[in-house]
Amino acid sequence: MAFIGLMNPYMARLVDEKTKKYEDCFMCGNAMSINITPNYNEAKLYSNNHLSEYVKEFKDGNMTLGTDRLPIEASKVCFGHEVSEDEREVTYKTDDSANYVGVGFYANEMVDNVRRYVATVVYKVKFGEASNEYSTKGDAIEFKTPSLEGVIAGISGNEWKKTKVFDTEDEADKWIRDIFGYKDPAESTAPSAAGE
Repeated sequence: MAFIGLMNPYMARLVDEKTKKYEDCFMCGNAMSINITPNYNEAKLYSNNHLSEYVKEFKDGNMTLGTDRLPIEASKVCFGHEVSEDEREVTYKTDDSANYVGVGFYANEMVDNVRRYVATVVYKVKFGEASNEYSTKGDAIEFKTPSLEGVIAGISGNEWKKTKVFDTEDEADKWIRDIFGYKDPAESTAPSAAGE
């Protein structure tokens, strides 16, 4: 298999890990890169001068998420900052606490010259605040894009990630949205059929 693309990184605040309930789902900019590195606990038992038992179990993981921008929703949902009603002002406090979030995305996969879409949901991640880097314009234009680093944990039932393969992008995207309870902002602001 070969991955040849990456699309639509979603985030949602984890409310109840037993029921996999999420709130405040949003698309976290446009995907540039995602790196997931699982970490393992290992134990070896030697007897009669050879390795007789070896155990390797998931411990936690690391995720690096690179996007073209970090939407204002991330300030509240991810990091617990105060966001004004008009979503133009963010207040950062020393005692703000980051929330656990779920992260979902899908990647283009090519297998035997057939394109498919692999959707991935990581159930529980806590991100650290992104570093901000600014520089003045010089002789060449240089883009500065955000990158978040987080720690992955397992949820109830020992699950930490789920993937599913789809034939279309729409199916992959919908699967992620359904898990996180995504509500399209355009639909929530559209007038009802009665004109209310």
